[in-house]
Amino acid sequence: MSDKLVSKEEEWAKVADELKAEKVKLAFYDNTVISLLGNVKNKKVLDYGGGPGVLAIALKKLGAEVKEYDISEDMLKQASEKIGKENIYSTIEEIPKEEFDLIICNLVLCIVSEDEVKRIVKIIKQSLNKKGFAFIGFCNPKILDVPESNLDFRPKPKHKYEENHSYMKTKKEGGYQIIENHRPIEWYEKTYEEQGLKLVDTFFTPEYELKGRKIKDFIIFKLKK
Repeated sequence: MSDKLVSKEEEWAKVADELKAEKVKLAFYDNTVISLLGNVKNKKVLDYGGGPGVLAIALKKLGAEVKEYDISEDMLKQASEKIGKENIYSTIEEIPKEEFDLIICNLVLCIVSEDEVKRIVKIIKQSLNKKGFAFIGFCNPKILDVPESNLDFRPKPKHKYEENHSYMKTKKEGGYQIIENHRPIEWYEKTYEEQGLKLVDTFFTPEYELKGRKIKDFIIFKLKK
């Protein structure tokens, strides 16, 4: 196991190499998101918290006009090498309002504070155009009590599903550890509504079975203004 621990949003740069090598996550999460987006050719897409630009470059190859924002300068540098420096926002203030047909925010809300979740959702709402859709996804809160998935090892929960709390899990790909914030699906649905986004649909990544447990690793919310 690696000695790397990610406990804050800005610390993801230290596992950039591990993120780029996540084949299982790519197969389950990224491919699911891409299929949900539909035809992205000539669509204006914002990848909010896009990390090293793995998904951004995939969307660019499909014909999308992709922009990316991330809190990490190191991540943005890697992303700029894939999609061009001109397509990078280094600050929140640079993100235009009512601009994007599609906004994706992947595996971000589960690693930030409650106040930051609300702030990010508000920014996403402001940045969507009138006909745009946001796709926000992260680890499925319903598998809180699953000790092992294809992606990670999880501790025995000390809290109930309904309780907001933090816990540490170990990623199989890369062996690093992350502090994740658990919140029930209902909490997120309420937060989206409070910030002015309407829930269109909810999706899960494909189900598989491991050691007698049926698992859907990720949840993805489709939202609009």
